[in-house]
Amino acid sequence: MTESNKYQRFDQFVLKRRSGALQDGQSTSRRRSRLDSPKGAQEKSIDATIWQLHSAMVDKILANPALLAPVVAQLEQEQQQGLLRHSAYLFWSCAFAMIHQPALFRAALLSQEPQACKHRRRTRLRGILTEAERALVLAGQWQPATAPDEDPNDTTQGETALACN
Repeated sequence: MTESNKYQRFDQFVLKRRSGALQDGQSTSRRRSRLDSPKGAQEKSIDATIWQLHSAMVDKILANPALLAPVVAQLEQEQQQGLLRHSAYLFWSCAFAMIHQPALFRAALLSQEPQACKHRRRTRLRGILTEAERALVLAGQWQPATAPDEDPNDTTQGETALACN
């Protein structure tokens, strides 16, 4: 590319920007939010389904905390074998460490942050739900059992900030 050609292309870009053909923050027509596309809508739908499954798993774990012990052991084993990225290990281990604070545990695992969605897609909560329970969740018929130390009238569960990040 010659010097004059490079500057000519830049001048054309500036003219387009000034004329309004290019919006601010949008350098080309290809720059669109990936969530505006059909594939983005599909990803939102998948994330919503994964969130529903994790919500049911969190409910079941809070009702029976003993279910978490094998999951934590598997997490530690995968970390030692190098099968797990450090960020994923931190996310899951910090979330699991909050098991004694149900509101924080729920907030950590059900956060709508992009990183939490990413980690939920490669979940470590394997073997928590049976196939029948999974089918109930996907059908929208899941009725969570409340844990003995959990207050069913507690409205702060969804408002608690993620404490480990």
